[in-house]
Amino acid sequence: MKALILCGGLGTRLRSEIGPSQKAVADVDGRPFLHYVIEQLARANLKDLVFCTHYQSEQIEQFAASLPADPDRRVQIVREPTAMGTGGALTHALAGLRYDGPFIALNADTYLDADAYRAAADAEAPALVVTPIDDCERYGAVQVDDAQRVVEIAEKGKTGPGLISAGVYGLHTRFLSRFPVAPLSMEKDIIPALIAERTLAAAIYAGPFIDIGTPASLKYIRERGVQKL
Repeated sequence: MKALILCGGLGTRLRSEIGPSQKAVADVDGRPFLHYVIEQLARANLKDLVFCTHYQSEQIEQFAASLPADPDRRVQIVREPTAMGTGGALTHALAGLRYDGPFIALNADTYLDADAYRAAADAEAPALVVTPIDDCERYGAVQVDDAQRVVEIAEKGKTGPGLISAGVYGLHTRFLSRFPVAPLSMEKDIIPALIAERTLAAAIYAGPFIDIGTPASLKYIRERGVQKL
């Protein structure tokens, strides 16, 4: 199964920590953060990798070229001509690959263990991996019904414990074929459409979760170390 890795974001909130670099390759424990993402994908037996890039694409390409030799690994780079958002990155990549079939999609700036990726790969598509958290304020709470379908993702700002999106999706190309190859957001365009159709399953994941999108979270993972998450 293909894993489409979204690593084209500008990372503007991290300028104070990483300057103009691509956040997915920010140094953590002496290695690019993306190394740990690829490591967990491999543990989930997901080695058909598609890097969806835009900002500082050359850094991702250099990282991909430096991966150790693995006869089971396949690496493809799809560079966006302009910034297309999380949803547009997927429709653009799938059109360029001329691929038809199941895949998972994930953010390159979030640390999860292999169970999250297995949950996405094993779920009946379309699926959103969700994880429990003590305070949903930063992310927006995910509401799930008795049939384990996502019925709502609340706006950010609601405090308290609950489920949030882990930024990992189990998908099939047929669910994206209606969307154009154009700037799109997974969170604002594609996911709401799937929720409205009551087709989006929730795949529960309870392992480590941390994104490095803010200076505080990047400092946290650097100070704590990946092995202690």
